[in-house]
Amino acid sequence: MTDQPPPGGAQPPEPASPDAPPAYASAETQPQAQAPDPATVDEAPAPWTAPEAPKPSRGRTFLIIGAIVVFLAVVLFVVRNSAAADDLKVGECFDVPTQSTIDTVTKHPCNESHGAEVIFVGEYSGDTYPISLNLDSYIEESCVPAFEAYVGQNIDSQAALSIGYFYPSRDSWDSGDRTITCYALHTDESPMTESVKGT
Repeated sequence: MTDQPPPGGAQPPEPASPDAPPAYASAETQPQAQAPDPATVDEAPAPWTAPEAPKPSRGRTFLIIGAIVVFLAVVLFVVRNSAAADDLKVGECFDVPTQSTIDTVTKHPCNESHGAEVIFVGEYSGDTYPISLNLDSYIEESCVPAFEAYVGQNIDSQAALSIGYFYPSRDSWDSGDRTITCYALHTDESPMTESVKGT
């Protein structure tokens, strides 16, 4: 049996010799993907972050708290003895304000320097705002007997003490205030340093 050439005249491939290079390209001849050079690669910028605010020191915090405490202490010290004029009670001592219209007075213990001492607190019963004549009549009927009972002396028998009083302003009257407050004070308006009760 003889070998016949394949149809179409094509010659069979010759067997490769053992020393011939393989029929595929080697890695040396194959183009390779090169790793990028780190020096030539542009680095992406880091995301922006806001700088941290400096934390307040403990010393500064204590200083601020201390300043607030001192401020509040001063305010409380200043207003500690303040009272609404129509909230005064019998037996309380206070400084007589110099202005004609008042809202508050400064109270004191009666054994400290003060200007007056409350001897009577009552309600005016009239329906219309009182004029001076009505107030004088009210004082005569209510505050004079209260003075004599509180002090223990007839008002006409001694000249050292007098009676003063607070009454509602027109606006206060229109708001429903009817309080009359009578107090004893030195006739010459000199300070007192003790209670006048039972003297």
